[in-house]
Amino acid sequence: MTPPIIDHMPARRPRKRFASGALTAAAWTIYAWLWVPLITAVAWFVGVRTAYLRLYLNDNEIDAFLLLALPVIALVCSLLLLGWAEYNRVRFSKADRRKRRVPIDDEEVRVALGASAALATKLREGRIVQLALDDDANPVAATTGS
Repeated sequence: MTPPIIDHMPARRPRKRFASGALTAAAWTIYAWLWVPLITAVAWFVGVRTAYLRLYLNDNEIDAFLLLALPVIALVCSLLLLGWAEYNRVRFSKADRRKRRVPIDDEEVRVALGASAALATKLREGRIVQLALDDDANPVAATTGS
């Protein structure tokens, strides 16, 4: 049985990547378009149609509540957002609190993986490494790429 291979296809040409992305975007667009009738029916049922008629079509009636309350609500929301952003800026603007990782030598890696010394060295030196695993998921061979 061949081991599973994870391949991100970094060598694909830009045209193929663009074509794949465009095809994916087109498929999602068609899928979303299929849901539009149901979303419209649910929105009308919930009352969007009534709100639209009252706000915009009945001789341009102006609701005093909307005229006064919506700007206040928008102001409160913007103040909350600015306050939260400032709180986070003050909280996290101090010195970097991340700790450096303790360096790990080849022997610790070899013992943790259950690999040979040559395999551990190959893992350390290779930027892209393809591993071959045995039935117990222990590495038995490594092939370095690029």
